[in-house]
Amino acid sequence: MEKFVEQGKIRSLGLSNWYIEEIDDFIAQVNIKPALVQNEIHPYYQEQEVIPYIHDLGIVMQAWYPLGGRGHQKELLSDKTILEIAENHGKSAAQVILRWDLQNGVVVIPGSSNPEHILENISLFDFELTDEEMEKIAALDRNEKCDILSEIRVKRREHSEFVVNCLSRTTRSFVTA
Repeated sequence: MEKFVEQGKIRSLGLSNWYIEEIDDFIAQVNIKPALVQNEIHPYYQEQEVIPYIHDLGIVMQAWYPLGGRGHQKELLSDKTILEIAENHGKSAAQVILRWDLQNGVVVIPGSSNPEHILENISLFDFELTDEEMEKIAALDRNEKCDILSEIRVKRREHSEFVVNCLSRTTRSFVTA
């Protein structure tokens, strides 16, 4: 992958579902640091240790499933605490969750094909959550993720060199396709 950055075929590198142990192992093996790490992040799975660690490395953190994804979206969007905060701001639960991510320094790109939801999802910059509201949302953390790749994460930590080699082969196939 680094070769393709140097050749100008790709601009930057990003990773998905990488955590403290894996990112340290990975960075030690590469010359070009990833620009972004995308992990599952939502009020029920907050990554409170991972986000500042990734930021301290100078890497952008992006939320995958910022609204809870499989298993948590319906519950999150009807969470009493989030709805109370939303009502105080005249916003939707989704807007409060996305704003919470932004105030935590996490990039969000929620997916939607519904024009009303798309407009709602970008209307996040005319309000701010108070410190107290941020603390209330922080208290919702259950350490519950929907990530089906959890087991792969353990294997990857054990075999980080294998992952680097696989990524290199995968990128070579992708770029030449």
